[in-house]
Amino acid sequence: MSMRLSRLSLFAPLLLVPVLAGCGTTSADPQATAPGLALSAQSVLSWQALRQGDSGRDVVTLQYLLRHRGYSLSVDGAFGPGTDSAVRAFQSANGLVVDGIVGGNTWEKLIATVRQGDSSNAVRAVQDQLRSGYGYGSVTVDGAFGSVTNTAVRDFQSKRGLSVDGVVGLNTWHALVTGASTGGTSTTASLANQILNNTRITLGTSSSTTGGSPRQNMVDTANGLPAKRGCASNANCGLTVYLKRSMLQGMLNLANAGNRFYITSIAGGVHSTYSDHYAGLALDIGIWNGTSLSTPNSAHTAARNACIAAGSDPSQTFNAYNDSSGGHNNHVHCAWN
Repeated sequence: MSMRLSRLSLFAPLLLVPVLAGCGTTSADPQATAPGLALSAQSVLSWQALRQGDSGRDVVTLQYLLRHRGYSLSVDGAFGPGTDSAVRAFQSANGLVVDGIVGGNTWEKLIATVRQGDSSNAVRAVQDQLRSGYGYGSVTVDGAFGSVTNTAVRDFQSKRGLSVDGVVGLNTWHALVTGASTGGTSTTASLANQILNNTRITLGTSSSTTGGSPRQNMVDTANGLPAKRGCASNANCGLTVYLKRSMLQGMLNLANAGNRFYITSIAGGVHSTYSDHYAGLALDIGIWNGTSLSTPNSAHTAARNACIAAGSDPSQTFNAYNDSSGGHNNHVHCAWN
């Protein structure tokens, strides 16, 4: 069960007023200057659908883009009431179905084409994805699209079979948010296939798991599909999430370090409402190098330390000894950013 709530700022709905100073609309942004040109028909691309209760990197992207479009809200990675109100106001203003769900049509109205020389919250969204989602540590999230950001964008485009022009348009935005490439495969799909074929990683197959079992989550990801989420409440049931590259790579890092482990939960299971599991960022380990974690023991410490060494967030990686609530006495929870 995730403790991500400690990182979230749960604000009451904020007054939705345009940010008049520094909202970042530039002449190089055709979607910002001519919003009517954005797609109004059903999107032909498969986007990560977000709604109230979600959290994680893509919610940060959404919040930056809403700020870019003139809405005042916090960028905290938690899709709470303030973000929901901003999404609904944006949908209403742009002739979209007002349901608070950020699907393909809403994404494609929100995104703004950016390139070197631009400065905006949309650029911050790009920089945050590159830095935190794809490992471009040299990129600073400062909103200024300079040479370092340009180099990272071009490298990202090259690795995903996109046109290497340094311009973040529809296809590059889609790849940043979903991890997809133009070849019908994706970085996440490739990582999922490696995990499925790694003999050091055992993925639980329990059909009683609320949502998808770990193995089914991974099979779906290998096929380019979102993983089925579990339920914290009825409002969470039936939703899906794309497993994030950072978590998948972290899982492989654990195995490549020589460890053998059994995964009891990824996106499925019952966790807290804002759990990193439901954001595709976390995994639970039930057996570590042959030792069951069903009770507190030294393997709890070893597994937690290994997750941190593999890139997990120390403040969101829990075991029996750093969770006073007892919620992780029978497993180790590892979450990535």
